[in-house]
Amino acid sequence: MEAQLTPLQQNVLDKYSTLATSLHSLDAAIQELNANQRNKDKTNASPEEVLAEMRELEVKLALVGTLLKGSVYSYVLSNQGQKV
Repeated sequence: MEAQLTPLQQNVLDKYSTLATSLHSLDAAIQELNANQRNKDKTNASPEEVLAEMRELEVKLALVGTLLKGSVYSYVLSNQGQKV
C-alpha cells in the first residue's frame, strides 16, 4: 500500500534530501581537511585557505537551511489553512 504525498510534502522531502546531500558533502570536505592537516608534507594549506574553504561551505549550508526552514514554514501554514 503506497501513501500518496501532496506536492508540498514531496517538496519538503526533497529539501531534506538536499540537506542530507549537503551535510554529506560537508562531512567529506571536513575529512579531506583533516587528512590534509595530517599530511602536511603533501599539501601546505595556509590558515587563510582553510578559512576560505570553510566560509564557502558555511554559505552553502546556510542557504540549504534557509530553504528548508521556508519549506517547513510553508507546510505549517498550509496545514493551519486547511484546519480553519
